[in-house]
Amino acid sequence: MNNRNSHTFLIVTLGCLAAFGPLVTDMYLPGLPAMTGFFGTTVPLVQMGITTSMAGLALGQLLIGPVSDRYGRRVPLLASMWLFLLSTLWCIYARSIESFIAARFVQGLAGSGGIVLSRSVSADLFSGKELAGFFAVIAAVQGLAPVGAPVLDGVILSFTRWQGVFWALFAVGP
Repeated sequence: MNNRNSHTFLIVTLGCLAAFGPLVTDMYLPGLPAMTGFFGTTVPLVQMGITTSMAGLALGQLLIGPVSDRYGRRVPLLASMWLFLLSTLWCIYARSIESFIAARFVQGLAGSGGIVLSRSVSADLFSGKELAGFFAVIAAVQGLAPVGAPVLDGVILSFTRWQGVFWALFAVGP
């Protein structure tokens, strides 16, 4: 792979990692009514999944930075991606709202790895104008993902049930 292809691959990879946070919090919003019926609960309890995922994202960012500084970027990134996949499966197969809410917290924790490590890896590899360019791409992705995620969810929901949204998250997880 030549240097240009490596650079493009890195931009795409880091951009995707940066999108985990917004995707985790915003992707399933149009599916909330269906989830309320599925779990036989109230809208506020289903919305608690948003709150807990955001709490997980916040806490995870506080933890993953120091861990990745101490142990390197690779192991925490792989651990957070595996945890993201497992927690997404937990969301899909949750049979109670309490289990779903717990899974969303763990999913938020795992998603924070992408947010933190996309910036850390960029700062490790680049400096100056090139680093500013990478940060601009990451910021653009983080700005567009909350807008596009519910739209994508609406499209997915036209073909599948609410679990299809989490299967889509599972597909982008690795």
